[in-house]
Amino acid sequence: MLKPDPLTEQLTELCSLLADYQFGVGGSCLLWQLGLVAKPTDIDLVCTEDHFAQISALLINAGYQTQQIPSDPMYATAKFNHFRHAEGRSVDLMAGIAVRKDNTINRFAFHPERCRWQDGICWMPPADWLHIYQLFGRSERVAQLRQYLVQLRLGSLS
Repeated sequence: MLKPDPLTEQLTELCSLLADYQFGVGGSCLLWQLGLVAKPTDIDLVCTEDHFAQISALLINAGYQTQQIPSDPMYATAKFNHFRHAEGRSVDLMAGIAVRKDNTINRFAFHPERCRWQDGICWMPPADWLHIYQLFGRSERVAQLRQYLVQLRLGSLS
């Protein structure tokens, strides 16, 4: 029997820990799951603002430590914590995602009901991360996800 790779084990462990809360895994882990990147940079979790404090506490109890990172004046996200585990795992937990641009604040509305569990991992939809990457101005990621979604649509038409 094949042993799961370490990232899959980490994600499954995290999702099991957080299963009672509204959250989803996205970012480079989602791109990795879709076959668009070879290795994720970190684990991105989006949750509801109502569950942010509870999820943060669970992560701390599971051995994750909050880390201070420089803030970017472009980001207006309501709640954000960057965690690192002693084993080197890094988790960004976000709720109320928002970005300042041209004197306006653009928000991403998280809809946990769109997330789908697959093999013990709660994945956010690629279209939601396309929106988030557009807000953050991540043009390379936007292009990757657009191409993936177009190919997915074309494949469903045949």
